[in-house]
Amino acid sequence: FIVPADLAAESLVRAVKGSDKALIQSVRLFDRYDGVDGLSLAIEVMLQPTERSLNDEDLSALSLKIVAAAEKLGAKLRG
Repeated sequence: FIVPADLAAESLVRAVKGSDKALIQSVRLFDRYDGVDGLSLAIEVMLQPTERSLNDEDLSALSLKIVAAAEKLGAKLRG
């Protein structure tokens, strides 16, 4: 994500983790880059579905939730 310069990485991690507490086991920051386009934070999201395997539609819906949670903080998906 490209994020505002004053956004704490922990805020992004908490927002993403809170986007679906049932499926998201953990979120961790694995890269931070302050470049020409702004501050970039890369995260890893670990999923742990307990009831069934996830299909493509489930993953797509979860991705949209994650991006929406980050966008509330002023972040935008890089790429």
